[in-house]
Amino acid sequence: MFQPIKHGSFNVCFFVQFSTPGSDGAPERWVVRLPIPDLIPWIDEKIDVEVATMKYVAANTMIPIPIIRAHSSAKNSPIKMAFIIMDYIEGKTLKELGFVKDFDVWCSVTPQPTRAREIMYEKLAQVYIQLRQLEFPEIGALGLPKGDDQSIRVRHRPLCIEILLQEHEGLVPALNFPEHTTFKTSKEYVDALLWLGDNLLHKGKNSMIDIRGERVLYASHHFRRFTMESWLDPAQDCGPFVLTHGDLGIQNLLWDDDLNLVAVLDWEWSSVMPLQFLVPPPWLDGQTIDVLCHGQILYNSQVGIFCDIVRQQEKVLGCSPLLSDEWDRRKGWCHTLVVCALLRPEYVFDVYWSFINYAVVGFQPLTSEQMKKYKEITSQQLALFMENDNRKVFLLRKEEEQRVYYKEEECHFGALLDC
Repeated sequence: MFQPIKHGSFNVCFFVQFSTPGSDGAPERWVVRLPIPDLIPWIDEKIDVEVATMKYVAANTMIPIPIIRAHSSAKNSPIKMAFIIMDYIEGKTLKELGFVKDFDVWCSVTPQPTRAREIMYEKLAQVYIQLRQLEFPEIGALGLPKGDDQSIRVRHRPLCIEILLQEHEGLVPALNFPEHTTFKTSKEYVDALLWLGDNLLHKGKNSMIDIRGERVLYASHHFRRFTMESWLDPAQDCGPFVLTHGDLGIQNLLWDDDLNLVAVLDWEWSSVMPLQFLVPPPWLDGQTIDVLCHGQILYNSQVGIFCDIVRQQEKVLGCSPLLSDEWDRRKGWCHTLVVCALLRPEYVFDVYWSFINYAVVGFQPLTSEQMKKYKEITSQQLALFMENDNRKVFLLRKEEEQRVYYKEEECHFGALLDC
């Protein structure tokens, strides 16, 4: 091995170097990646999805991805474990390249981006543009050829990280996402994601209800209502459905020192989603999703710059302006936050109260007088909402569950400290 073993959230990677040089004269290097069995259920399904997606992307785009040398399900594996063996790609993450801490390189005091950010946006735009070109007839995840059907097509349910997290907590999320489930409409899929949020609220033990109180219930209820009635585009209910990466954070993008994109990694959470889910990444302004919930001005300005570059790159690639037209008509409002909250319901509270509710109320309080008016309106809304007896009973139950959770947590960590 030419470098130490690396452990990710769900996988462990071994880095193997061969003594025999490759075709370019350099030592051939591979990555052997094994999923961690105790952390990933449905291992064979996820391997099938990831390999199928990488093969499809390699065959139908110019997006740089590692070449897969071998793969196996756990069922058929010679080592009794699932694995993927792929080429090792030398590169750096944006964090390693100083994004965005190196202010002079990445940040500009004018509307014009720095040259480094402009180059990075150009390469990133090419990834999104090419993904937008990959349309499918239903929502789900890609699978490898089976039997007489030798096509890579949608064969699996659209798994996301939230489903895995809920599975670990024993919340049985697969009840609404059984194997091989696909969706024919955006409404069906979004409703299933909203069910995941409801499932977490109803069955989860740590809902922070002791701090947030009835505001948790209100946010959950009205986030669903806003998403279904205002955000979801009925004109796109039956498509387009496009391939998405599922985890396109800066940790999964590798660059060389000249900011050429050399690899897009970790396609294990990829799926075919409604076009509305293909949104600019939340890290464009260098902030976390938690920070983005509380202020979108800088992010929206970067999205505007990115959208302009997307349109330029569509011309460079000779593509129709499918993506830039879609994003242009949605600029100025942070749709990315809605998508983040749908896929990770832990964000619903902050996304609703620090972002969506301002749109519902009709203004964002900027002065003390506006804040006073805003608090009066929301207090009245909450009081009216909690007049429902079922909600009062539910709130009491969640408060008791929260107390039990804290007690169990105290006993657990107290026992560890006593060791």
